[in-house]
Amino acid sequence: MKFIIAPGKYRHVSSRKIGQAIYSGISRALPDAEIVTMPVTDSEYGMPALIKHTIGGEWAELPFFDAFWQSKTGRYLVTSIDSQDTAIIDSEQIVGLDLAANKKRKDLFHATSHGLGEFILDAVSSGHKNIVICLGKTAVADGGLGALQALGAKIYDENDELIPEGENPLINAYRMNLEGIARILPRRTKITVLLSYSANFEPEGNYERLNKTQVSFLEDNLVYVTEKVNQKYNLDIHPMPHSDSIKTLAGAFAMINAHIFRSSFEWVANVTGMDQTIRSTDVLVTATDIISADAMHDEILYHLSKIAGTVRIPTFALCNNFVDDFEDYEQLFTGIFSTQMVNRQMDNEDEKMIFGNYESAANQLARTLTAFS
Repeated sequence: MKFIIAPGKYRHVSSRKIGQAIYSGISRALPDAEIVTMPVTDSEYGMPALIKHTIGGEWAELPFFDAFWQSKTGRYLVTSIDSQDTAIIDSEQIVGLDLAANKKRKDLFHATSHGLGEFILDAVSSGHKNIVICLGKTAVADGGLGALQALGAKIYDENDELIPEGENPLINAYRMNLEGIARILPRRTKITVLLSYSANFEPEGNYERLNKTQVSFLEDNLVYVTEKVNQKYNLDIHPMPHSDSIKTLAGAFAMINAHIFRSSFEWVANVTGMDQTIRSTDVLVTATDIISADAMHDEILYHLSKIAGTVRIPTFALCNNFVDDFEDYEQLFTGIFSTQMVNRQMDNEDEKMIFGNYESAANQLARTLTAFS
């Protein structure tokens, strides 16, 4: 019997160690079982770190300005995909929610995605024409226009004055000129944007959100500017009000013909061969903190279960707890095993107990499968 172990993300414990505990529990019950642990990562660099762990690559470092114009040093992954050097950039270190902790609404209103454009410029200037951007959660509400500024776009206000780089250009944007981007980006540069994946949970510190008036103002500006861009460049981009379009940043990249993928992990699973590995197994075992509707926004958990379901592979979820309001998501799993742990922050001693409980639950799962096989 072949098992695949694929833990999701955890807030306070290591996903990698959770996987090791499950491995130990299954192997004790079934010493002859073939067990594969899907690559997981607890790195702050999110999806690029997962890809590095899976197919390798090297980090490239660079100085940049984050969403609040603070000078920092970041990194992106350079790896080979389809025999082509590819730069993979995680947006959360540049415009992520954690940067917004303890910031005021005024700060959030003026935040910019300019740093994301800096990462792209660094990658293309290093000779990489295949750029992949992983867009997770963000507190930036400039619709991605700041990133376009960094790439050479000129944005003008109602008085036809050039809006300088350094803050949210969407506040005063009236028209855009994208010709400069074509001069800066080399020909045949391919930009791919992966949506939804988030390496981190929402920040635990003091985190404010824009008020309704600010959100409505920026959304109206984005729709207006986008319509003018559509007319000038014969594009078909329509960010919808009240759809959080100002925070996805993806629309701006659509303006420069980027390829947009709604499932980042689906893309990664395909390019790294994870899909085929899953389809070759007998049993998939995944794990998460709490089985709930919120947990199913963990894209790794959802996508792995979906792949297994399409080829009728039994899928089991191990968790600390589960709640009863997760609608139809339970249909993704053949069974759910709970360790009955409380949902609270764990110290080192508690971690040992958690890993022990996951090992025991996995052992019980394997014995149950043996009894019914």
